[in-house]
Amino acid sequence: MSRLLPTTVSLALGLALTLALSGCSISKVMRVEDRQVIGVESMIEEVSGVPLVFVGERHNASSHHKLQLEVIKGLVARGKPVAIGMEMFETTSQRALTAWSAGKVPEQAFMRVFEDNWRNISWWLYRDILLYARDHRIPVIALNAPRAVVQKVAQQGFSALGPDELGRLPAGIKGDISDDYVNFMAAAYTGHGRSGSAFRRIFEAQMLRNRVMARQIGDYLALHPERTMVVLAGGGHAREAGGVPAELEKIRYRIVLPTVPGLSADTVTAKDGDYLLEEPFYWLELIF
Repeated sequence: MSRLLPTTVSLALGLALTLALSGCSISKVMRVEDRQVIGVESMIEEVSGVPLVFVGERHNASSHHKLQLEVIKGLVARGKPVAIGMEMFETTSQRALTAWSAGKVPEQAFMRVFEDNWRNISWWLYRDILLYARDHRIPVIALNAPRAVVQKVAQQGFSALGPDELGRLPAGIKGDISDDYVNFMAAAYTGHGRSGSAFRRIFEAQMLRNRVMARQIGDYLALHPERTMVVLAGGGHAREAGGVPAELEKIRYRIVLPTVPGLSADTVTAKDGDYLLEEPFYWLELIF
């Protein structure tokens, strides 16, 4: 019988460990203001007084999605009429989301909507959240800009968009970015680009997504001031510096962030967010 090579064993063990750890529940967060570690239930109580709560994620971390659902349920239990804003859906899919929340779409059909919007990330990571929304008739709001428009900006720049493409965006959305934003993004997200105009176009696309998501959030809450919106988005978009919150106007919010490279208990500040997830096994996941 053949023996597995050491590297093969290591990879297999690493995969098993990553899968096991990704399902661990998150029970504590660090409150950034005073560096105190508190329970998730206490955090939910603290954020329940604002109309907007960002709960950032690493998209493939099931523990983050469990926490997001816990926050949603916690707000509902406190009598808050909740809406869920999701980066995972483009604005063009809003009719399907509205029908889903009304219980009018079979799960198999809605899975295809999800998979068309959020490619390469499993439906099963978000299923419990979306089923809870459907079963409790909670509105789900599409936040993201149309993929084709974002891709064109990343490849050719915002100035290359024609009237039809601009017509698919909220009225008045701009594509300009400052040198300060470019410098911040270059330092914080080194994997997004390397040099010159190509570098800047990628960040134009990132800012376009931020601005469209901010507009969707603002428009919805203006029409539904009685609602508390929980926004599910990647950590980069949920982060205040360089993210969606910086593009909002006159809306009180709180931000819950995941640990990501460059953002940890040692480095996070109030310019990033209000709470940082306590993830004791995060670095083990990276190692393996």
